[in-house]
Amino acid sequence: MTSVKRRSYRSTIRRGDAPQLVVAAARHLFATKGYLATSIDDIAAEAGVARPTVFTAVGSKPAILKAVVDQAIVGDDAAVPVAGRPWYAQALEEPDPLRALHLHVRNMCRIQQRAGAVRRALETAAAVDPAAAELYAEVRSQHRAGVAEMAADIAAKAGPQCDGPALAALMFVLPAQSYYRLVDEEGWPVEKFEQWLVDVLERVCGLSPRTG
Repeated sequence: MTSVKRRSYRSTIRRGDAPQLVVAAARHLFATKGYLATSIDDIAAEAGVARPTVFTAVGSKPAILKAVVDQAIVGDDAAVPVAGRPWYAQALEEPDPLRALHLHVRNMCRIQQRAGAVRRALETAAAVDPAAAELYAEVRSQHRAGVAEMAADIAAKAGPQCDGPALAALMFVLPAQSYYRLVDEEGWPVEKFEQWLVDVLERVCGLSPRTG
């Protein structure tokens, strides 16, 4: 009689580590394989945990996707939204419009670095998966509201020459689409892209770097 070799799991995993291991594994798989092509078994194997642990640690596949997206956007698993982050407050509290623009662009680029691949996977999955479509709509709505707040902040500091609605529209579209094309595909350094984006948005705001 042939014996079946059971998969061994990491005996050193602490109970509290499982959620982060599952989310990190899912994030890697969703970004490389895609959401639809990734199974719970794949996530369990990548995380080095048993299949039931995936559900007890995080939840169903849609719940895992939400956790992956949320953590990619804010940068960690703390239950603090973007609006409550010190780096976001720094941009809002900066009185100089040009400096505030630079800080907001820095924040958008950092978010794009962390979340770009996951967002693309989510967008692809949304076309055929109802749970992914619901999450995608939620993420898009939150993103639109976030950039609207950033654009309004910059416009209020820059004065009437700044076209607030145009700024908000560009901030909503450019970071995600252009970052992928210029950084991921064309190989631009992130610093070059960040400066390019600042230069584009400066024109909409009627701002120019201060000298002296």
